Amino acid sequence: MNDVFALDQQWELFNSSVLLEVKRPNGVFTCSGVAISPTTILTAAHCLDGEVLEVKVFNTTVYDPKAPFYEVKSSQIHPDYKPKYSAYENDIAKIQLKKKLPASIVFHPIYPKDDITGDFIRFGFGERNHTNNRTAITPKFRFVNILHKVIELDDHFSMSGDSGGPIFLIKKNKIYLLAIHSTFSTGPQGEFSYNPLVSKYLDWINSKTRKNTRDQ
Repeated sequence: MNDVFALDQQWELFNSSVLLEVKRPNGVFTCSGVAISPTTILTAAHCLDGEVLEVKVFNTTVYDPKAPFYEVKSSQIHPDYKPKYSAYENDIAKIQLKKKLPASIVFHPIYPKDDITGDFIRFGFGERNHTNNRTAITPKFRFVNILHKVIELDDHFSMSGDSGGPIFLIKKNKIYLLAIHSTFSTGPQGEFSYNPLVSKYLDWINSKTRKNTRDQ
């Protein structure tokens, strides 16, 4: 697989990737997310951390602030997310929508195992050429850190706005939701990303969502 590629007719298989518009006192910011049910979205906790005035969910391939959007009923940051100590550990949040997403959305099962082999596709709406389009990246495997519940991927194309986007695992012609894109690291060890493994948070994901009451 190439590092960046056009999916053409396969886009519809990954239409569970969504864009978030996050309104804060100092402006409007975009993040990415993924639908795991008709009313549940996963994203990165840091996308919703701090003072948030409003969140909108867009199920389009290109960001258009005038396009129809889905209103958010409630959101919750993982209670163990502590950005002062780690930018990527437990960097996961969930959103409940007021109305269901279209029936055409394709939901993929969450990959349940620690033995991770196959091909990876990361989707995000990071800004490229001054627009926020749904973009597919194919990072390479680097390391699975079970202690910190993340997979590290060699990733050279992470942009602002990609945070919260899904990493799918393609294994034996099946598609699984594997992780949520969190943080991009550049240093002597190379360019790679930290991505929380969704399977490690299933109990929390399936628990009742409450309005985010995280201390600001």
